[in-house]
Amino acid sequence: MFKYVVAQFPKLVELPRAANYKRSMVVNVAADGKNIIRKFDDEGAKVMPFLTSPLEFEGHLYLGSLRPNFVGKLKLHN
Repeated sequence: MFKYVVAQFPKLVELPRAANYKRSMVVNVAADGKNIIRKFDDEGAKVMPFLTSPLEFEGHLYLGSLRPNFVGKLKLHN
């Protein structure tokens, strides 16, 4: 039955995936895991959807993603 429904309405398969890409966020948490130090939020995931690997290096935050074909770079201010 499921295969029949998907064959008739293939866009139904994309709905759960689309729901996951509405927001991207990176959170810097304290060593104790209880306090948030910094939070960067991309409401609507307009710049970089589906973030997977943030890395802080020499005053910049590098952002990796499985969707776009580029690495994001954000300058951090102390």
